[in-house]
Amino acid sequence: MATKWKNNTVAKLVTGLLIVGLSLLVFVFSTGHNAMFGSFEKTDAFMSSYYDFQHHLALLKLNYPFKATVEKLPVTDSDIHEFRYRYGSLEKQLANVRGQYKDVIAKAEKNNDKDVVSYYKKEQSRKVKAIQQNFKSDQHVVKQIRDERVEKMDEYDQSLDEERQHFKQLTKVFHYDFVNKRTGERMTNVRHVADQGTETPTRFEKKFTDLSAYQNSGNSDKIVDRVLKLSADDYQGRIFVAENAPLKLLRGYAQYQSEKNTGFSLLVLGVLMIAAALFIGFKRSIRSLADIELIHHWYARIPIELRLIFFAIESYIFLGILEMIKGQNYSSSYYFGVIGGIGFSAGFFSIGLGIAVAVATLLYQVQWLAEMLRDPLKRQVCWNNSIVKQTGMIFQELLRPPFTVLKVLVSLAALFLLGMFTMFCFVYNVFAFTLFILFCTAMPLMWFILHRTAQLNRIVNQAERIVGGGDQIDFPERGKGMLGRLSRTINQMQGGIRSSRHAQLKSERLKTELITNVSHDLRTPLTSIITYNDLLRKPGISESERHDYVAIIDRKAKRLKRLIDDLFEASKMASGAVELTKTKVDLSELLTQALAEYDEAIEKSSLKFRIKTPDDQIPVNVDGQKIWRVFDNLIGNILKYSMEGTRVYIELEKKQNQTVITFKNITKYELGRNVDELFERFKRGDASRHTEGSGLGLAIAKSIIDLHDGIFELDLDGDLFKVMIKLPLVS
Repeated sequence: MATKWKNNTVAKLVTGLLIVGLSLLVFVFSTGHNAMFGSFEKTDAFMSSYYDFQHHLALLKLNYPFKATVEKLPVTDSDIHEFRYRYGSLEKQLANVRGQYKDVIAKAEKNNDKDVVSYYKKEQSRKVKAIQQNFKSDQHVVKQIRDERVEKMDEYDQSLDEERQHFKQLTKVFHYDFVNKRTGERMTNVRHVADQGTETPTRFEKKFTDLSAYQNSGNSDKIVDRVLKLSADDYQGRIFVAENAPLKLLRGYAQYQSEKNTGFSLLVLGVLMIAAALFIGFKRSIRSLADIELIHHWYARIPIELRLIFFAIESYIFLGILEMIKGQNYSSSYYFGVIGGIGFSAGFFSIGLGIAVAVATLLYQVQWLAEMLRDPLKRQVCWNNSIVKQTGMIFQELLRPPFTVLKVLVSLAALFLLGMFTMFCFVYNVFAFTLFILFCTAMPLMWFILHRTAQLNRIVNQAERIVGGGDQIDFPERGKGMLGRLSRTINQMQGGIRSSRHAQLKSERLKTELITNVSHDLRTPLTSIITYNDLLRKPGISESERHDYVAIIDRKAKRLKRLIDDLFEASKMASGAVELTKTKVDLSELLTQALAEYDEAIEKSSLKFRIKTPDDQIPVNVDGQKIWRVFDNLIGNILKYSMEGTRVYIELEKKQNQTVITFKNITKYELGRNVDELFERFKRGDASRHTEGSGLGLAIAKSIIDLHDGIFELDLDGDLFKVMIKLPLVS
């Protein structure tokens, strides 16, 4: 046994090493080949830095107008129109200015402050004249526009300090050499190229023949954007990275190097794991993967055709995904078609896990298919479960009594032919004849098929209910056909199941319930008896103490006897081993007698009973003593567990063909939410168990009502405790 366990452990170790090793190799060559065998210039991180440099180059060098240039930029009619009507029409602007100063002037006049009034009126007049001048003179507007452009560009220039620092850092790696196509001015940061005319060895180069210097500044000011658009020229030249450029200054280079080192480390680790798996397997004569019995058993039940299709589809998808991953440059995320982008960490983990699962499933499928091909017995089982063989068996069943398959096939063929005939008639506009044919043939045939199908569906559902332990209903045994014979067979099975179930329940319930749920309520009196018996044996106790101890032992012994009697009675009730002496009884009179037994206790209690019974008799066929026991238990529980000073409602009424007795009271103790627990043996309303009682009363009461084919229900709504008993009436 130990040797077998050891061999299984070694086989699992070899399997794990082989799967993980192969997964690492596939993972490295699919996700890390760009970093391992490619250059940094082909990564997304490098290209991001390149586009960032190109943007800043246009922003800070190629299109960076000076003040003199800004002042000379043309002002078009549309610029003049936009400036004039920026804040609305002339009337609107004048109204806005007058409204702006109206309140402050009125307030100053109210305060009799002439200097303030004079100041605000001058300001108002100045702004009104400026607005009127804007609408009178184009030259005045042109000057205003150019002054505004200069002011905005000064503010824009001050906002570029951070961009200049970033651009300066990028110029340590990237070099540029451009010529303005309009002016011939040269823009470059490679001085020795112009001085010496030598060609610098490069590892990356991008040439431009017509590069527009206009770049969106990212500034929301339309004036700045307008100036940049007007001052932009076209350039030709190149951006390049020298062979000896410090690439480590670029963002992502350190991560690229880490990816490269990690890739080679995983490659070496994968090779070592595969080598270790092969070495251990050779030494211990392990020639296959560790078997997974549960999955293997399930896999062997799949038809061989579906196995091969699944293997082909999985292989195709796996190789396609690997090719998709391989085609992506190293970046901070992975993209998978309809799934979309996945973050680097999540993508890294998902790809690794997916590769491991795919490698494992493909290896096991190859192994299991090979085993099936090598073993003649497995080949035979596989052939018997194949779709081809099953299809052949279906055709064999066509001619085998009771010809079920043939009947279904003929019915379906008839429906198909009728459908084709109907289409043919509609094409040739023979509507009346078509409706006649459908009414006389298709409708009866369809009804017959649906009727038989519904009958079969009922049989299947009832069979499932029987298996699940549900209610057993006898099927109508109609005819001598297949469904009739099946109904008779299931009815016979149900009869046998009922007989065996009743016999088993009768023999097992009493035995099981007698040896369960015996805990605190039985041990407490027994412990008291043993304790006081030991005290009686001690010398030196007085006669009065001895008398008290004997009285306690007697009381506890009687309580123990009562508990044991209740336990036996409850078990007998639940197992159905009690014979009932049923007679016709007036349930209203029986309830009144039970209440009369407690008249004295009810008078002494602070509870207020509200009894409601019908004037006429309530005839029921029951065992009067057993039903009285139920009433006695419920009334006793009400007196014992109800909160003092509350009302108790007991109502007896007829509802259709049954009588309903309802007991409602407010509980003294918190009972919790689980009503079903109150039916358990030794379950008491007093959780602290300070009150008298066996905790078997409700269980016995429910068993008595069940024996009378009645219903015993409990309901809790906060502290409101409600018992509802339903018994069939005698007609």
